[in-house]
Amino acid sequence: MRKLFFTTGIAAILIIVVIVSCQKSVNKSDSSTTDVSLTNDEKSLIKSAGFDETWAEKTTEGNYLIEGDILLSKTQLTEMSGAAPTNNIIVADEEQYRTFNIVSTPQSGTRTITVSLASGFPSYYSTALDNALARYNNLNMKIVFQRVTSGADIPIKAANLGTSGGGCILGQSQGFPSNNGNPAPGFTLSTSSCATTYLNTVDKVDEVMAHEIGHTIGFRHTDYKNRISCGGGGGEGAGSIGAVHIPGTPTNVKGNYDSWMMACTNGKANLNADDVTALQYVY
Repeated sequence: MRKLFFTTGIAAILIIVVIVSCQKSVNKSDSSTTDVSLTNDEKSLIKSAGFDETWAEKTTEGNYLIEGDILLSKTQLTEMSGAAPTNNIIVADEEQYRTFNIVSTPQSGTRTITVSLASGFPSYYSTALDNALARYNNLNMKIVFQRVTSGADIPIKAANLGTSGGGCILGQSQGFPSNNGNPAPGFTLSTSSCATTYLNTVDKVDEVMAHEIGHTIGFRHTDYKNRISCGGGGGEGAGSIGAVHIPGTPTNVKGNYDSWMMACTNGKANLNADDVTALQYVY
């Protein structure tokens, strides 16, 4: 999830601080597609699936927006709620981590994951996607990303996602990898005015795309426990979908830690050394 906040600070340079997460908000005039009212049963379902029920909203289509950029159906939540926990689960302050389900790969060779970009986006979105996929592919992992024009494993769609929880939503992943080892079926980038105002450079779009792709292949927010990159606050929980620590990555990073899967980001398109370790360990 990516979020945009404005706050004041003591130093002049901090008078306006912009923190971007998968969910962002600066324009309250954009129409919101969510309703924060949830029944107690819905809250219990979200919590049992491993998410923070206080950071969840129901869309007008009857789905659930979780952590600002994960859009799940009731069926998906029910499946996650029924998943058996394992001893891999770990609740640490901050670290690279993945869900229990990841994308299946062959014993030898690689698996190609196709990605497509819907029409209607500015031309630099195409450049941003090429850059994001190249950065992944340069790691020589067991999965290889390839752009296609249709029928993609991870289609990137366009829609006005509005706002949520005081933030303008930039993107929403369609969940995490499935039980059968396939990536989540894509994600949506917002066409709202607040989103397009922020996403005005190749690097910013690249960053959001790479982050959402990270969710689709099984990575959760690096700072899921306390959302320190967003200024702190409630954590997202680990629950039955899993928060599996990836060996070789730190457990003591701070708020300025520059990971591609931090909940709130800084407009940079990059992978740090620990991100690379995490990706290459899993894939």
